[in-house]
Amino acid sequence: MSSIGPKSGDRSTRIDLGKNTLVRLNTHGKRLELVVDPELAWLLQQGDDVPIDDVVEGFIFFENFSKGLKAGIDELTEIFGTENEREMAKIMIQKGELQITQEQRKRFLKEKRDEIIAYLNTHAVNPKTKTPHPPNRIEKAIDDAGCRINRNDPVKEQALRILKEIQSIIPIQIESASIEFIVPPKDTGRLYGVIQSFGEVVNENWGNDGSLTLVVNVPAGIVATTLEEISDKSKGRVRSTVLTRG
Repeated sequence: MSSIGPKSGDRSTRIDLGKNTLVRLNTHGKRLELVVDPELAWLLQQGDDVPIDDVVEGFIFFENFSKGLKAGIDELTEIFGTENEREMAKIMIQKGELQITQEQRKRFLKEKRDEIIAYLNTHAVNPKTKTPHPPNRIEKAIDDAGCRINRNDPVKEQALRILKEIQSIIPIQIESASIEFIVPPKDTGRLYGVIQSFGEVVNENWGNDGSLTLVVNVPAGIVATTLEEISDKSKGRVRSTVLTRG
């Protein structure tokens, strides 16, 4: 533990954080601070297997970073129940508060955030217009509502929770539509799988002439694009009727 610092009260030259940040842990009546890489520390908090040596800058444990006030070895050992500086650092990162900005948090969660926005854009609509909200409008509502996003929780589960949280900001609800497709014999082989891919088939009926009637439940946000794509692929030969919405 040579890099921790000798005794409580020792003062050292101030360290410029640069691209790093602090993780802060309030415990045993003390505030402890540790300099870390913000993104790697965040990944470690999320449960990723990240080498602790890549996360921590110098394994110097501070009582007050801005003043260069280090924590003493004896105090740290008592608090963490170990003399291993790497174990101490892991505990601090997992239990502590990572000092990152809202913009950094959004950037770290971008992939999951985009998946949630895409889900809501596809499955939800404005109940007044029956059309989906643009992704940027959904994103702004998520920001305005201060919705929490977890990198490891399933997209659908989070999207349904977030939908309730943003309903006070924009009119939005989950809807689906039942669409009947009547496919002429010459198009069944080419379009059968395409139509199925848009949603859940609830009824399938083959005619004596080889024609096919499919009723499919489709997320409300893609009704228009579904109808347009099937019409384009069949050159207008497939008859499509929206039976129900809701």
